[in-house]
Amino acid sequence: MDFFFQAARAYEQENPKVAVDLYGDPRIADKVRVRVLEGSFPDITNAGLNYWALIRTGDVMPLDEVLEQPNWEGDSTWRDSFMPGALDRYAWEGHTYGIPFLYSIYAVWYNKGMFEEQGWEPPETWDEFLALCKKMKDAQIPSGYYNLEYFSKSGTPRPKTLVEYNGLSDTYKDLPADAATQVYPLSFQGQYHGYAQGLIDSAFYYQAGLDRYLAQKNLEPGSFENPEFIKSLSLVQELATQYFEPGCMGHSHTMSQQRFFNGKTAMIPCGSWLKSEMLGKIPDGFRLGAFNLPHLPGKGDPTAVYTSTSYYFAFNKAEHSQEGLDFLRFMTSRAQAGKFCKMRDIIAAVKGSAEGNVTDDMLDVLEIANRARTSYGAAPGEGYPEFDQYWSDARFGILTGEITPDQAAKDLEDGAKQVLARAADPDQITMRHRWEPGVLLGLLGLAVVFTLVTTVRRWLAARRETRGSIEAKRLGLSWLSVAIFVGPALVLYSVFVVIPSARSFWWSTQRWDGLTDMTYVGLQHFKRLLFESDPFWIALKNNLFIMLVIPLFVIPLSLFLATCISRGLKGSTLFRIVFFFPNILGAVAATLLWMHLYEPNGGPVNRVLIFLTNGLHLAPLLKLAGIESFEGFAWLSQEHLYWALVPMSIWGACGFNMLLYLAAMESIPHDLYEAAEIDGASAWRQFWTITLPLIWDVLSISIVFSIIGGMKAFEGIWLLTNQRPTTETHVIGTRMVQAMFNEFNVGEATAIAVLLFLMVFFGTAATMRLMRRETVEY
Repeated sequence: MDFFFQAARAYEQENPKVAVDLYGDPRIADKVRVRVLEGSFPDITNAGLNYWALIRTGDVMPLDEVLEQPNWEGDSTWRDSFMPGALDRYAWEGHTYGIPFLYSIYAVWYNKGMFEEQGWEPPETWDEFLALCKKMKDAQIPSGYYNLEYFSKSGTPRPKTLVEYNGLSDTYKDLPADAATQVYPLSFQGQYHGYAQGLIDSAFYYQAGLDRYLAQKNLEPGSFENPEFIKSLSLVQELATQYFEPGCMGHSHTMSQQRFFNGKTAMIPCGSWLKSEMLGKIPDGFRLGAFNLPHLPGKGDPTAVYTSTSYYFAFNKAEHSQEGLDFLRFMTSRAQAGKFCKMRDIIAAVKGSAEGNVTDDMLDVLEIANRARTSYGAAPGEGYPEFDQYWSDARFGILTGEITPDQAAKDLEDGAKQVLARAADPDQITMRHRWEPGVLLGLLGLAVVFTLVTTVRRWLAARRETRGSIEAKRLGLSWLSVAIFVGPALVLYSVFVVIPSARSFWWSTQRWDGLTDMTYVGLQHFKRLLFESDPFWIALKNNLFIMLVIPLFVIPLSLFLATCISRGLKGSTLFRIVFFFPNILGAVAATLLWMHLYEPNGGPVNRVLIFLTNGLHLAPLLKLAGIESFEGFAWLSQEHLYWALVPMSIWGACGFNMLLYLAAMESIPHDLYEAAEIDGASAWRQFWTITLPLIWDVLSISIVFSIIGGMKAFEGIWLLTNQRPTTETHVIGTRMVQAMFNEFNVGEATAIAVLLFLMVFFGTAATMRLMRRETVEY
């Protein structure tokens, strides 16, 4: 926010009658969305909203008139002061609606010192790019070669190849363990596999030209199943499977970028925000270079750049939108945009703003931007947000080699047809699932009936027991007393929980994007989810895995630990603290910790597994399981994610369940165990006949917690997939959030929430009834 505050104060000095009130935080989109819904629009915002819905309703102001006015310097129109193509994203029906500021160019960054030392030249075409990658891989340069700080201090000669390094391994014993790995051609942000979209799009653009590129973004028939696009996918698949660093599909964006800066790889595809994002983490003396995405022969302009831009919008109903636009005109002046470039070492969308204001590391990107005659990226218009999931699935399959380019193109073509058909006729439902909805609804119905019947029976039994009880009548409370004690809490709970929940039931019967008017569609969303939606059923399957498989490990281990501690194991107090510690961290912190442990290249988990594999000679067994080695094994890649959750869940849940069982065990009278020992019962027999029956109620509660936790799973999956799960890794919670905030389908998202509520509520109620044991008083 520093730059924006400084720009606001500078504007106020030039316009003393105007005060600029700036506000920003990580949740700004949610706050602005509420203001839009209540009609109190801000003057200017760049919060992440579905602006196309607001453009259609006339709430967003067209900016053509002000763009034709002079820019702040007065040497051109405001429109002409922006970089080529920067205004295109929000152009619609002859009008322009967004003002660009940050200008991101997607390029391939490289280690300039490494290139100069090895005599490598930046490539221009795909053939040159792949040939360079092969040369890098064949060179087998040890990554320790670029640990310049170590060699400058030790005076030890630098090994030029892995063979030379391994022959003198004792000499380099002080180097990090991963120094013996080779320098790979490319790092890649595998957990954010959307970084590969620029490579795919650029290859297709250069072959097919801008018109067909934009036609593909609008899902026109034949845009995917064609030779040019299949070749684009083939090139990216070859690059990913042959030349990406092993294990990169388990790397976060910052992890992969740090490995690039640490000399583990020679190049990385990334936007022009790379250096800005990694400020403070770049080794001294590291020199960055960049080259444009490689081109192919075809109809595209070889100088074109693949860009994305952040936009600001003004609202027709805002009180001071004209003043806000004047502030934007000031902020996008060359002087102010130049300050932004200098502060963040990044490029702005204003022509001439970066010259003299960025470091030498950014000069290559600046040259790419200045040389470009045009740009491409997101297509103008609203597009089809729900198609993003099809892209995500196909892209991940291409990068991992799980599907062929032909199959990916076919899947995308079929997905485009489905999305277009749904857009043309939102009420049409294609029956893809028949028996699954029957089973789910049948089980849910049985749970409802069983819960109601057992509840009524227990209520009637309780009434019979208390009907003639004088003591019960004497202790009874009047309705006034009940209202005084319970009323305030009931009112608060109703206002903040019950009423919003009831409204969500109503929203689930509406077609709504969260900003414009609702349309009543009845049970349409429920029908689509149950009978048509593949992602819903895949997500439910993953929830069942978490709900059923993980407790098979957690509950027995928790019982074992609790039993050991209850029998006076030495150091039991320490064990209680150690096992409960993960619950203190919280889900998010624990997930971030495991992301470090699962780091593919040199992470603790893989190191231990490699040691055990080598020590116990388990390599043949690994090959039978389809695993070549744990070196660079990406546990957090989405194809391995759910089994990676098992040790995470054991570590995170065992302590809590152990304490539950331990508290119950310690309440059991000790004389029962003494009597059993006198009768000759073994410890195993005592556990089954005394311990387990007497902690049964607590065990039931922990099973119910497991059911609730499994069905409500969200944070771990959302974080480990970096908010971009493939269809195969979604759970109900992530699918709901995606429908709400990525696809702007509030009605479907609340329908998912309603189904989740019904499954959790009646599923847990029925489970508790089934596991309840009747008590008999003598």
